[in-house]
Amino acid sequence: MQVNAELTGEAAALAQQHGEALARLPATLHAFILVELQKWPTLFPAEQRYQRALLDDLSGSLTQPVTDAIAAIARIETQAALDRIDARNLARFQDDAQARLRSRGLNVAWRMEVDRLFQSLDAALEAQLYPAGAPRRLVVQIYGSGIEVQRAKLWSRFKGVGMRVPLNLERADQFLAALFGQLEPGRGAPTLLIAGIESPVDGWIIESHEALHALCDSKDRGASRASLTGLSYDRLRPYRDELTRTLNRKIQSGVESPEAFAAFARSLRIVPPEGTLFYPSETVAAFVRDVLITGNGTLMMNNTFVEWSAIQALRRAQPRVLVTRFGVRDKLKPFSSMVMFSQPRAADRVPVAKDPAGSFIDVEQLSYYIWLNAEKNPAYRKKTLYLFLAEGVDEMLAVRSDGLDSPRRPSQPIAPARLADVHATMARWLGVSISAGAGQPILPLVS
Repeated sequence: MQVNAELTGEAAALAQQHGEALARLPATLHAFILVELQKWPTLFPAEQRYQRALLDDLSGSLTQPVTDAIAAIARIETQAALDRIDARNLARFQDDAQARLRSRGLNVAWRMEVDRLFQSLDAALEAQLYPAGAPRRLVVQIYGSGIEVQRAKLWSRFKGVGMRVPLNLERADQFLAALFGQLEPGRGAPTLLIAGIESPVDGWIIESHEALHALCDSKDRGASRASLTGLSYDRLRPYRDELTRTLNRKIQSGVESPEAFAAFARSLRIVPPEGTLFYPSETVAAFVRDVLITGNGTLMMNNTFVEWSAIQALRRAQPRVLVTRFGVRDKLKPFSSMVMFSQPRAADRVPVAKDPAGSFIDVEQLSYYIWLNAEKNPAYRKKTLYLFLAEGVDEMLAVRSDGLDSPRRPSQPIAPARLADVHATMARWLGVSISAGAGQPILPLVS
C-alpha cells in the first residue's frame, strides 16, 4: 500500500524499524496501524506501550491463529478489490475501503476476521503488558450531594457482588476532605490521589461539578495542575460552548459527508481556557475534544460526560487511581433544543430545572457501566478495589477484583466505618503511607 503517512519522531522511527512486517500485512491492517502512529503525540503512555508491543509481536514469529487470520483478511480484501483503490491519504483510503467492503457485502466477514486476529494478538500481549505483579489499582465512584438517592434501589445492579459496609458519617459536612485526606504540601492535591503514581495521567478525577477540583485547588495552582489529571464538566463550559459554536458554523456552511464532518471535528485545535484543566497537555486536550464530539450526549448532559470520560480514560490512559463524582443534572429539554451542535434561538429556550430523582436513575446505570468496562480491561482485572459511595448515605459498596465475586465476607457483622477508615483502606490497598491515627483499614477489604 502506497500512502503518505506523514509520520515524525518516534512514530516514524517505529514505522521504519518494522517496515518489513508492515509491508506483509493486508492493506486495511497496515492503514490502521499507520493511523494510530499518526496520533502518536496525542496517545497516552499506555497506548504507546501497546503499539510498540504490537509491532514487536508482528515482527516476530507469528502463531498459526494469527497467520490464519491475516491470510483470511487478505483474501477478503482481494474479493473486494481493495488493491484498486487509488488513494494517497490514509483517512481517504480507509473510507473508500470500508465503502467497497460494504458494497460487496464483505464488511461483516472482514470485521469477524479482524476481531479474530486481535483476540489472538492481545492474548499474547496481555501477560507482557499487564503482569500479575503490577501495582494495585483503585476506582472510586461518588454520588454527589443533591442526588435523590433511593436507598432500596441503591447499587441494585450489583446483586450478589461486593460487600456493603455501614458508615459512621461523623464528618458528613466535610465528606470529600474526610474521604481523601489533606493536601500534599506543595503539590496541591491529597496525598492519596498522587502518591505512587508515575505521571499526572496515572491519577484522574472526573466530575460533573467542581467539588473534587475545589478540594485539590490550592494557592499553588501550578502544583495542582501538575499533580494529576482533572476533568470538570462545569469548568469546561466555555470550551464546550466554543466547540458547539464552531461545529454549528461548519454545519451551517455545509458539509460534504458525515465522514468529512468527522474529519473536520477531529482536526479542531480549540484550547480549553487556562485553569480549566489541571494537566493541560496536548494529549489531555485532544482527549477532551474526542470525548465531547464522539460521546453520545456528553456535550449536553453532565453525568453522561463523566461516564464516557471515565470509560475512555480506563481504556486509553489506564490510570492507577480514578475518582468519579456524579451530580444533579438538568431536566431533559424538548428535542428541538437538544439537537446536536444546535444553537437555539432565545425564544426557543426552556427554563433550566434540576432533576434530582432522574439523576439517581441515570447514575445507577452509568456507574455500573464504568465498573463493567473496567472489569473488561486486563489492566484492572484481579488487581482493583472499587468503592461506591453516596454523599450523606451511611453505607458504602466495596467490590474487589481479585478473581472472586466479592471480598471475603466476615463471620460477624462489620462495624460502621468512619470516612477516615475508608481513607486508610484505600491507602493500604495502594500501599500509600498515611499519618498515624488517621484511620484504620477495613480489614475484610484489604486482607
